[in-house]
Amino acid sequence: MAFLFTRLDCKDQHHMRPKIKLIPEDGDGHGVQLEAVLNYKVTDLFNIGVGARYWAVANNGTAHFEEAMGGRGSPQADDWKAKRYGVFVQASIKFN
Repeated sequence: MAFLFTRLDCKDQHHMRPKIKLIPEDGDGHGVQLEAVLNYKVTDLFNIGVGARYWAVANNGTAHFEEAMGGRGSPQADDWKAKRYGVFVQASIKFN
């Protein structure tokens, strides 16, 4: 298990609106990563395993439209969350 501290620092671009400049976005957040693996010892030198992983991150930030719209815009809350999960297989070999 790992606890994450996240930092958002990006620029949003709208290709269909060429008059809008890049929109800076920033913020801080948190998250967690969980992982579990089940290994099987095939021989003294070779192992195989299967596992699962889960990530969840969230960020509370701001989109700075005031910079992109020439001073005509105002900052806007830009909160996001992402969750990812999956399974994996692995193998390891030891060299003497």
